[in-house]
Amino acid sequence: MGNAVRTVLRGGSTGIALVVTAVISLSACSSGSHSPASSPSTKATTSTTAPGGTSSGGSSGSVDTAVVANTGITVTGAFNTTPTVVFPAGGPPKRLEEQTVVAGQGATVTSGDTLVLNYLGEIWPVATGAKPKVFDSSYSRHAPDGFVIGTGAVIPGFDKTLVGQKLGSRLVLSIPPADGYGPSGNSQAGIAGTDTLVFVVDLLADYKPNASAPGVAAAPLPATGWPHITNPPGQPPQITGVAGVQAPTAPTSKLLLDGLGANIDPTKTLVLQLVQTDIATGKQTQSTWGHQPQLISAQTVLSVATALNGQKVGARAVVLLPASPAQPATATAPAAPAAPPEVLILDVVGQF
Repeated sequence: MGNAVRTVLRGGSTGIALVVTAVISLSACSSGSHSPASSPSTKATTSTTAPGGTSSGGSSGSVDTAVVANTGITVTGAFNTTPTVVFPAGGPPKRLEEQTVVAGQGATVTSGDTLVLNYLGEIWPVATGAKPKVFDSSYSRHAPDGFVIGTGAVIPGFDKTLVGQKLGSRLVLSIPPADGYGPSGNSQAGIAGTDTLVFVVDLLADYKPNASAPGVAAAPLPATGWPHITNPPGQPPQITGVAGVQAPTAPTSKLLLDGLGANIDPTKTLVLQLVQTDIATGKQTQSTWGHQPQLISAQTVLSVATALNGQKVGARAVVLLPASPAQPATATAPAAPAAPPEVLILDVVGQF
């Protein structure tokens, strides 16, 4: 996900999300791959399916041009394609405004869901006739974004307007400072404390905290050199023992479940549930189950969990990860702490 997304939409750190994702990204970089932030590869499409989650309901609604009545903004473009926004003369509304310009027929977004969406974010021009500033766009990255909605993980304007909406909808949001970043603004994204933010948002899919996808047991793990794992399809796996497991010098993986969904596409982004355990102690250090499925580029995941190459959505793999040194922050990724050798179990519950 892009740097602007982390700083613009999110109100705070997601903790587990950042730590677990960093483990995969560091291992991928050490093997010559790129992190999803520096090499997004998801292709936005006009229809979305989400094994393990809830899709947009097959909505392919389109609008050539829509004038948003409560703001005067004109939006041109079809659902899930890059929109064009024209602002009216005069200043922005003082309060939070939202309007649906394409009505979706999918499920209702509820608080605590991981919502997958495409969006364009602009700053309402201060002067009449001035060119608006685009500060972020998932369309330009060709990669939908995902985050937990309704729990304070994103700016208030998103939590207040997107919970209760139907998947497959396109909405236009006008977000005043009080529901964005307040008087401090967001200097990294070029947002002043007086700026009104305008988003065009396409709601693609959502995933519950324990989202899963169907799979069936693969061949048993070797008797030595691998952890003992409880492996129930559709439920969180557990690592019950690490005796005899040695720290690897490179990521090594085995398949635990064969998926029953679509073929995993290396050009897309995967929706993952993760369990992470320290090899030396057998202590579980992270888990996304019950918290937030993660969106990580398939290219990155497949470079680490090679057992998933050629598999289907619903597959589960175990990966032995070598130790990773600390990484400083870059223009496209936050700093990451050093990590000891780990056991990582990945469930592929969807893709975009």
